Amino acid sequence: MKLLDIHSPIAIKEPAIPQDDLEKYIPAEIGVAYCNKLFYLEREFKDLSPEERKAKRFEQEVPVWDNFWKWLDSLNTTKSSKLSKAVNYAQNHRDSLCTYLQDGRCELSNNAAERMAKSYAIGRKASLFHASVAGANASAIIYSLVETAKVNNLNVFQYIYTLLLYMPGHKNGSDGMEQLLPWSDFIKEHCSGLIDVETVTETVYITVYCRKLVCTRFPFSALRDLVLPMFA
Repeated sequence: MKLLDIHSPIAIKEPAIPQDDLEKYIPAEIGVAYCNKLFYLEREFKDLSPEERKAKRFEQEVPVWDNFWKWLDSLNTTKSSKLSKAVNYAQNHRDSLCTYLQDGRCELSNNAAERMAKSYAIGRKASLFHASVAGANASAIIYSLVETAKVNNLNVFQYIYTLLLYMPGHKNGSDGMEQLLPWSDFIKEHCSGLIDVETVTETVYITVYCRKLVCTRFPFSALRDLVLPMFA
């Protein structure tokens, strides 16, 4: 038995949670069954609006959680066992585990974010780690931009180009910053679809504002050579 993938396109049947003859199952199987029930319901609600999803969650998922906590409280675990640690962990995080119910925009799990973080770990290893804390911070920022652009179905290269083109104008204020968020209408219009990066010539320069307002100009092709390997 394994956890269901909320975002998998494969059709699945509604998981059943064991109710009778529980001694035939190990606790881990029953725990996974409860999780899969919640994941299944989330798949059913994924196309709803946030308001509709919140209402459906309270209607159908809250009872699953209530039964899960009752079952968890009924377990007699051996102290210091792995099962005991898992039970204690769940009980200690009871409120935070159910926080997503309060907002239909929130995900049930952070599995998708964990998968995105994997590319960062692979890239870090491939580049032989970071030479400094500042380098690690810069790497985290660029990977965050790349993965967020991917989630919003943007052309990653074009999005980073657009940020470098417009961000200097907002360096001392937040006016217009919302337009540069990956889900804004402006960004969707200018950064969706395919572009031919070879049409950008060596003579095109970008102005980048660094710390202490030091202005640096470098060929656009340098940005292309730096960024493209990240999502090739």
